[in-house]
Amino acid sequence: MSNNQKALWNYLRRRLPRILGQLDRDFDSPTFGSFDRNYWHYKIRDFSSMITQQGMLVVDALIDLDIPDNPLYRNKTALKWIDGGLEFWAKSQLKNGSFNEYYPYESGYPPTAFTLYTVGLIMKNRKYKIGNPELIRSINKTARWLLAHPEKEAYNQEAAGLAGLVLCSKIQGVSVDKNKLERRLEEFYEAQNDEGWFPEYHGPDTGYLSVTIDCLFDIYDSTGDERAFKAIEKAVDYISHMISVSGETPVMINSRNTDYIVLYGLTRMAEKNSKAAAIVDKLLENIDKPDFFLNRTDDRYASHYVYQSCFRSLDYMNEIQNHKFKIPCENGEDLYLEHAGIKIVHKPGTYSLFVNMKKGGIVNLFDRSGIKEVDFGFRIKYPNGKVAVSHWLDNSYKVEKKDDQQLVVKGKMSKHGWMKSSPPRHIGLRILSYLFGNRLIPALKKVMIFGNPSVNIDFERQIEIHKDKISIIDAFKGPDLIAKDLYRAPHHSLRHVSSAGQYVPEEIIEVDDDIYRLKDGEVELFVSREIRL
Repeated sequence: MSNNQKALWNYLRRRLPRILGQLDRDFDSPTFGSFDRNYWHYKIRDFSSMITQQGMLVVDALIDLDIPDNPLYRNKTALKWIDGGLEFWAKSQLKNGSFNEYYPYESGYPPTAFTLYTVGLIMKNRKYKIGNPELIRSINKTARWLLAHPEKEAYNQEAAGLAGLVLCSKIQGVSVDKNKLERRLEEFYEAQNDEGWFPEYHGPDTGYLSVTIDCLFDIYDSTGDERAFKAIEKAVDYISHMISVSGETPVMINSRNTDYIVLYGLTRMAEKNSKAAAIVDKLLENIDKPDFFLNRTDDRYASHYVYQSCFRSLDYMNEIQNHKFKIPCENGEDLYLEHAGIKIVHKPGTYSLFVNMKKGGIVNLFDRSGIKEVDFGFRIKYPNGKVAVSHWLDNSYKVEKKDDQQLVVKGKMSKHGWMKSSPPRHIGLRILSYLFGNRLIPALKKVMIFGNPSVNIDFERQIEIHKDKISIIDAFKGPDLIAKDLYRAPHHSLRHVSSAGQYVPEEIIEVDDDIYRLKDGEVELFVSREIRL
């Protein structure tokens, strides 16, 4: 066993019982095969959230993995669990071929895309010997639905849907329109930014990009499509810049605030690509530390793509090439990604600085031990409990790079609140979902993800990066500005992202007192701060 394989297996082996506990393993149970413990055991939900059905891939990966202390290796009971998981998937399908994740009648793209991808991988790994006419009919229905419903905002989801379609197109009895699939693939590859990232709600996100790499490698592995391989190379290059000297990634610099990187696609790529190998090595350096990103993963995402990707990577860890490649945090770098709006400075062995100007100029500074300093802009609290923020990803912000050291962002603060669950709201949601199905989702996204009405407060943030410090000067002006209500924003973003929101160490970093200066006779406020490097 290689050092990486041994370290990862020792980590994952201890967590395997908890993951298997999410699965209904009783052969006689009417919910046998469900990977949603809240549904089949706790009865908290009256439907199974199908996104968690990806946990089948953990079982599937271990059945063929000849590694010490693997309890599922060639285990016949585990094979029955996979059969049960596939059958449960088929009978949970909605009439139109889609699936639910958050509420009944949802017809969500993620549960449909990721579970078809899961089924396609299992059928491939079992050499297509598992299957029956009912399962094939279900696969065909899901494939037709996915071909008719492209995802244009979250490209990791589109990647999963395309991977599922590609894999299932090779199953005997499954019919996938090749022309429609090819058009979707062409549009997908064209969407990749020259800087290597795919759009995730209008910006780059390292965690979701690693999910996309998983999907792309399975497409490449199944078809040999060089477009997929070239897209992975570009994505690997982007991720290499986003690893800090501590081996961690900057959470809030991401467009969707993810705090993880999944490993399968990177590990497979590492067989051929020294840069990917160096990334995997750097990430796994921290596996024994309490703040390692997998320690933050909850049971839902343990059954979702995070842990299954790690389990799938185990069989390929020994194939990672020996290399002497150094990624930017080890080699040094001063880089500005114009399309992403991200400034990166790596000083080897000392610090890594990340600034996202398109999110209002938020700052993350790491040293070798981890996150050291943060700045998330400002909030203003209103009497009704809502807040105006400058920490937001807004295409209307104006970003200017004056030189290598000075960056400026200008825009209007936006107003946000919190959506609190209640029985009447859930009843209303179910009625509306029953009536409108998938057509309800854009309205929910507008409220929970994109909703950002601007307020009459202009902000400007100027950041200057020197050899020994960062200078931040903020200016606020407008009729809605009340100086006493302005305060530094916490870590938390008000953009809803399911896989975000785990506790991260930066939440408890304390910031020194601000220096305020009111301009005479006007409602205008200046705030300045320095961060030592």
